[in-house]
Amino acid sequence: MPLTTRLLWCLLALLVPLTAHAGGCRAPDSRIKSGIVKIEGDSIAGSGVVIAPGLVLTAAHVIEGVDDIDVVVQRRAREARVVSRDRRIDLALLAVDTRDIKPLPLRNRPLGERSTVWALGYAFGKRLESGRGRFRTEANRLIYSSAPVNFGQSGGGLLSCENGRLVLTGIIRAFGAERKNGKLVRRDDISVATRPDDTRRFISTASLFTN
Repeated sequence: MPLTTRLLWCLLALLVPLTAHAGGCRAPDSRIKSGIVKIEGDSIAGSGVVIAPGLVLTAAHVIEGVDDIDVVVQRRAREARVVSRDRRIDLALLAVDTRDIKPLPLRNRPLGERSTVWALGYAFGKRLESGRGRFRTEANRLIYSSAPVNFGQSGGGLLSCENGRLVLTGIIRAFGAERKNGKLVRRDDISVATRPDDTRRFISTASLFTN
């Protein structure tokens, strides 16, 4: 398939501000954005999503080999611990004080053809960025979309509209790149995220360890 024959997958983030109205949902507002948090540890910086009070979902590779993990909640770094992780699907669940941040609900249905999506995360470990795009396809147990991402957005959220509200559709894993003149060049029009059913299954299993 074209997306997998030419493209190599690297590790991620996002860049374009959003202002569109799509499928009954407006672009993410400040309340939605507050559910996207920054993850720090040793020399790494990534992103995460508040999915329940005291719980943040991220990509497993963001915290790989990191002993001391902090999650920046309401401008304060708070110590986090790993509740569960699955390297195969690249997901990890962290326990941390999320204060009064409202969790993002999880999508219940598969994405429709060319559904509008938004990718949110902390580009290069700095400011929260948001990129708008379209669902492209689902292959190799992953979601491919045209929402732009960049370094530091790993573990951030891919959002979409369902029943008139923005919901968490997947966790950002990678951006696309292609080889040009012997070098890998990042593409702004392809990003990779987990599937809603894999995300839901992981959370259900991980919840066994939170009680």
